Amino acid sequence: MNTQNKNSANTAPVQTFRDGAILLRIWKREHKNAETGNTSTFYSIDMKRGYKQGDIWKNTSSINGKDALRVANLFTQANDWIVRQQQSTPAQGSQ
Repeated sequence: MNTQNKNSANTAPVQTFRDGAILLRIWKREHKNAETGNTSTFYSIDMKRGYKQGDIWKNTSSINGKDALRVANLFTQANDWIVRQQQSTPAQGSQ
C-alpha cells in the first residue's frame, strides 16, 4: 500500500447513512498511477450492524432477513450519493 492510500485509509468517512442499527460508511480513495502520474478517485463502502451481547455493544457485517430491504435501501442511497459526487467532480487528468 502506498503512502497516499495508507493516509486516506486513516481519514473519516465522507458520508454516512444509518437505518436503526445498520450503518453504511462511504470512504473516498485516491490512487496515483505510478506510470502516468494520473490520480483517480473512487469510493468504497462498508456496512455494519450493531447488536448488543449482554451489556456490550458489538458490530457485525452479517444481517438477518428482516434487515435485507433496509440494507438494500441504504446501499441505494449510498450509490445515489456517489453518482452525484462523480457527476459534480470534473474528470481528473494528471495531478
